[in-house]
Amino acid sequence: MAVETELSYGEALVAEAKRTHPWLHHPLSRAVCAGELSREQLREWVKQQGAFFLDTVRHAAVRLASIGSFRPSLEDLRLQRAIIPVLIEEAGEDLVGKREPAHALLYVKLAEGLGISQEELFGTDYLPHIVIEKNELFQLQREGLLEALCGGAIATESVNAIASARFLDAFRTHYGVPDEYLGFFAVHAGVEEEHGAQAVALVNRLATTAEARHRGRLAMRRAIVVRWLAADGMYEALFGRPAPRG
Repeated sequence: MAVETELSYGEALVAEAKRTHPWLHHPLSRAVCAGELSREQLREWVKQQGAFFLDTVRHAAVRLASIGSFRPSLEDLRLQRAIIPVLIEEAGEDLVGKREPAHALLYVKLAEGLGISQEELFGTDYLPHIVIEKNELFQLQREGLLEALCGGAIATESVNAIASARFLDAFRTHYGVPDEYLGFFAVHAGVEEEHGAQAVALVNRLATTAEARHRGRLAMRRAIVVRWLAADGMYEALFGRPAPRG
């Protein structure tokens, strides 16, 4: 007989994110994974997503900067140390003697695999939905560590390993992109589960009151809502019609 175990607060948020995140459930993500996009549609999808993925070092730095104040506490210093490894991963572990380059540079390589030049990638005309998404995701990082974690690590990094594994397979099998260009997905298919587990522990440590738990849940849902908004905007731009519902 299976024994049911009660989820912690952070684990319950992750479970909700896995049920509701557009990278797993939106018709656009499903279409990408099923190989239903044309080459040009796939190129545009990658270019639009670059608004966030080319700027993840700054995103992680804003999260780190949200901890503490003019007089940091000992707990602030401990929390800063807990966040720094994520910043290093985003900036490139090759800076500290390891192998992986910056995740943003891996994204540039992914775009290259689709014939997208650096000039084209960095000069992308972003959809308004994408601009709103990015602004809200960065705002969440500024509001404090609880909001930053719930709006980032819990809302998205917790599902990124699943999504990246699906995209990795799709780019290989449906779109014929060689593995040398797919490091961005390969890396995220491996590291994000560890990020998610660390975030759960930190969120449980921070959300000790009903008010804090409400703020954390709201932050996660705000992030997921703007991810859906961005996916809706991209779907309509790529297919010329609103994304189906249901």
